[in-house]
Amino acid sequence: MRPTKEMVCAPAEGLFAAAAQQGKGNRMKQEYTRSEMVSLLDALQQMFPAVHLADPATGNLLDASAMAPAGGSCRIPVLDASGRGWLPDANGGDTVTLYRAVRVDGQPCLVVMDCHLPDPQPTEGREANALRRLLAQYHEELSRDYVTGAYNRRYLSEFWLPRHAGAAIGIALVRIQDYARICNDLGREAADCCLNTAAGILQRAAGADPEQVILVRLEDGVFLLAGTCPAAKLESDVREAMDGSRRVFSVSLSRRSEFSVAVSSADWAETGSWDLLLALAEQRLANA
Repeated sequence: MRPTKEMVCAPAEGLFAAAAQQGKGNRMKQEYTRSEMVSLLDALQQMFPAVHLADPATGNLLDASAMAPAGGSCRIPVLDASGRGWLPDANGGDTVTLYRAVRVDGQPCLVVMDCHLPDPQPTEGREANALRRLLAQYHEELSRDYVTGAYNRRYLSEFWLPRHAGAAIGIALVRIQDYARICNDLGREAADCCLNTAAGILQRAAGADPEQVILVRLEDGVFLLAGTCPAAKLESDVREAMDGSRRVFSVSLSRRSEFSVAVSSADWAETGSWDLLLALAEQRLANA
């Protein structure tokens, strides 16, 4: 039997509901005073190895008694309609982090709980391996842009850049020209086809090893290539790939359209800071 996301979360959510019951039914309430939240966190700490209160807007951890920054931060997932969410371990371990939206004295907050999955028993080897594959697949999906399959900004900032700290990074920015017009005149589905076509061409320019050159979708109509090579080479590879490919995408079954791109680049040696490096490339792209 293959584990599902519901199977992963259900036991821990059950503990969460039990801790929050407090004699008022089996569903966790959403409005708390500061003293009630302190008591809830104390109860949850008996069940989970790490429990925190976080600001959902910034990810900063909060001191529940003072509702002030407590130092540190956490990842923030997309929550469902009931205010719940979860993320697998960032390093691929057998841990999930559960999230529950609450309000403390009227302030929106998240209760964040790390949950270690049970150690696999010898008789559960197949199920344990299936669960690990499920978590690895989910982690991979969280790293990708859901439209194009390129890496997303979160993966770039949380994983790729820390692994390349201190390296001489070159970047190239690629903007699809008139992307807003494509969305407005041709529709979102056609715009997504345009993005997919562009991403396919750019992936050939980036190559197969994301540790050397990574392709990231920064925002609508804008892609980034970052790598441990000169920015001029990245820009040259992008232009060569675009010039050698048909930049055609589907609008409907019988209609096609074509797109063009603008390209800019910047080298680490020009700035010495990732934020300044990206800003320099964006400035050049705006003038391209």
